[in-house]
Amino acid sequence: MNGQRTIAFTMISLECATFGILSETLFFPFSIILLAALSYAALLRYPFSRRQVFWTTSILAILFMAKYMMYQHEFGLDRLAIRTPLAYAAAQFVITVQLRQMFDSHFDRFLPNSFPLFGIVTFILIGDILVYGSKGQYYQVLVFGYILLTGVFYQFGHAVRKPVKTVKKRWSVYMIRAGIFGVICLMGWLTATGLDRYERELDQLYYRLIEPRTGGVASRAGFSTISRLGSLSKQFDAGAEQVKLRVQSTDEPGYFRGRAFVQFFNSEWHSEIGNHNAAIIAVPPAGVQATVPQDGTWFQIGQAKSSNWIEYQVWSEVPGHIFAPLNTPLVYAVADSVQFDSQDILTSRSMESGFPYSLYYPRHQLPHRPESEQALKRLLQVPYNISSEIQILTQEVFAGCKTPAAKIERVQAYFQNNYEYGLGISIPPRVDPITYFLLEKPKAHCEYFASGTALLLRLAGVPCRYVTGYIVRERNHYDQYWVARNRHAHAWVEAWDTERGWVTVESTPAAGQPEYYAPSGTRQYWEAFIGQFARLKTALQQGQWLLALSEAQLPLLLLVLGVVLWFVFQWMFRLILKILQERAAFKQNPVHIQELHLLLAQMDRLLVKQKLVRKPGETLTQFSRRIQNQTVSQWYQKYASSRFMPENESAMALVIQLKQQLQEYRNQKTPG
Repeated sequence: MNGQRTIAFTMISLECATFGILSETLFFPFSIILLAALSYAALLRYPFSRRQVFWTTSILAILFMAKYMMYQHEFGLDRLAIRTPLAYAAAQFVITVQLRQMFDSHFDRFLPNSFPLFGIVTFILIGDILVYGSKGQYYQVLVFGYILLTGVFYQFGHAVRKPVKTVKKRWSVYMIRAGIFGVICLMGWLTATGLDRYERELDQLYYRLIEPRTGGVASRAGFSTISRLGSLSKQFDAGAEQVKLRVQSTDEPGYFRGRAFVQFFNSEWHSEIGNHNAAIIAVPPAGVQATVPQDGTWFQIGQAKSSNWIEYQVWSEVPGHIFAPLNTPLVYAVADSVQFDSQDILTSRSMESGFPYSLYYPRHQLPHRPESEQALKRLLQVPYNISSEIQILTQEVFAGCKTPAAKIERVQAYFQNNYEYGLGISIPPRVDPITYFLLEKPKAHCEYFASGTALLLRLAGVPCRYVTGYIVRERNHYDQYWVARNRHAHAWVEAWDTERGWVTVESTPAAGQPEYYAPSGTRQYWEAFIGQFARLKTALQQGQWLLALSEAQLPLLLLVLGVVLWFVFQWMFRLILKILQERAAFKQNPVHIQELHLLLAQMDRLLVKQKLVRKPGETLTQFSRRIQNQTVSQWYQKYASSRFMPENESAMALVIQLKQQLQEYRNQKTPG
C-alpha cells in the first residue's frame, strides 16, 4: 500500500471533517471520504488525458456554480461572512478536484504536488465561515494537523521518486530532520492561528477580488448610520447601471427610504441608534394576500385599515435593509424579525438572502401618526457654529410664510429656481461645505440640496430629517418590473406638517432627480432574464413547482437557443476549417494542377445544368463514356490523361487547349 496515498487520504479526511464541523452538514464530507477510500482499488482508477482533465474540471465548476446559484446552504452559524455560500460551493469544488486526482491512474506511484495546495485553498475557503468558541479551536487544530501532514506528504513523495541507498546516517542528518519537523510544526501553528485571527482581513481581501467594481463602497454610501456629504454620489462611480432593487407593482413605487438621519455636524449626518421589533401578526388585514414566498412572516409597523391595498414585491441586492415608502404599515418577509428605528426605517438582520419581501400600502393616504414633542424637538437641531449669513438667508427665503406647508413649498421653489445641479463640486480648503453651497450657489448634487433644505427648514422651525434611498421610476418593458440602479440613489428631506404629517420635500432640480429613461433593449432583456432566474431559484427552494415552471419559460428558451447557436457555431466553424484546409492543400499543388482543378469544376457545373452529374466513386474515364456529346466526352478523356503530366511546356499548352474548348462549349447556344 502506497504510504503517500494513505497520507493523502488522511489529508482529504481532515478537510472533510473541518467542512462538516463548520458547515454542520454530513452528506457531502461523508461521501467524499467514502469515495477517497475506494481510490485504493487500482481497478477503479482511470488514465485521464489532458483534455479529459480540462473538461471534467470545467463540468465540475459549472455544476457547483449552478448549485450555488440554485440553492444556497443555510448555515446554523451567524452568517456574517461576506460570501459564505459562494465559499461553501468553492470549497466543495476544490475537494472534488482533489478526489479526481486520487482516481487518476497516472498518479499510481505518487500523487501530484498540487494535491496539498488544493487542500490549503479549501481551508481558506472553509475559513470564510466565521467560527466561535470550541469550533474555532477545532479549526485551528485541524489546520495544524493538515500542515504537518503536508510536510510528510512531500517527504513520502521524495522517497518514492528517489530511492534511498542504504548508507549509514550521521547524527547531523537526524538533527536536520528534527529541525525541519520543528519548522513545519511552527509554520502549521502560525498558519492555523493566522487564518483564525485575521479571518476578517482575509474575507475583505476575498471580497475585493470577487467584487472589484464596487470595492465595498455600497455598504458605506449613505445607507450606514453615518452619511458624509459626497458618500452617496460614490454609487454613481461604482457601477452606475448595477441594479439594486426590482419592484413588482401596478403603481409606480417612487421614493423608497433606506436610511433617515437626525443630527448634522462636521459635514456628516448621523442616525439615531436603537431599534424596536415590529409586531408579528398571524393574519393580515382584510384585502391583503401574499403572493410568494409561502413561508414568510407578517410584520406590522403601524395601524392601517383599507379595502384597497398597493403591493410592492421587492427583490433587493442590499442585504439587511428593507427599502420601503414613507409610513409603510405592513411587511411580509422570510425573516424571524424586522426592526424599525425612531424614524421608521426598516431593517432585518435575519432576513433570508435571495428571497423577496413584500410591502403593503393603502392606496389612499394614511392618516398621519402622531409624533411626540420631544421627538420633533430633536429634528430642529442645527450645528452650534451656524453662520449668521445662513440665518439671514433663512429669513429672506421664508419671508411672509406662516405655516409649515407654505415654508415647504417656498424652500422647494427657492432651490429649484436659484441653484443648478452638477455631480462635481469643489469646496475651498478650510471652508464649511454646506455654508459654501448655500451662500456661493455652486453646482452640486442631491446630498447638498437635501442638506441645505433640512438646515433652512430647521432654522425656520419646521422639524425635518435627511433621508437617503432610491427613487424607483424606471420600468423594464420585458418583465414589467420597476428597477432602481446605483445611479437612482438619491437624498431628500421629510418635513413635519401639523396638518398632513410627514411630507416628502424634493428640492433637487429636475436635472438631478433620477430619470425615467430605460437602457437599451438588449440590456433590459438580459436583466429581465436575471430577474426571472432569481424568481425561478426562489420558487424551487420553496417547492412551488407550478410557479417554477412558469418562471422557467424564458431561461429554458434561452437555454435551447444557446444550444442551437452552439451547434450552428460548431458546424460553421468546422465548415470554414474544412474549406481553409482544402484551399491550403489546393495551393500546395503545381500551377497547372490548380488550373486543371478549376477547369474541371467549371465543366462539372455546366453539365449539372444538363442534369448530368458524376456519381460518387465514378472515374473521369467512366463518366466520359456516359456523355453523348463527343466534344465534351473527349474533353474529359483528355483531362484525365493530363492530370499526371509533369509541369512543363506541354502540360501548360494542354491546359490552354482545355480552357479554349471549355469556353467554346460554354458559348454554344444549344449545347448537346
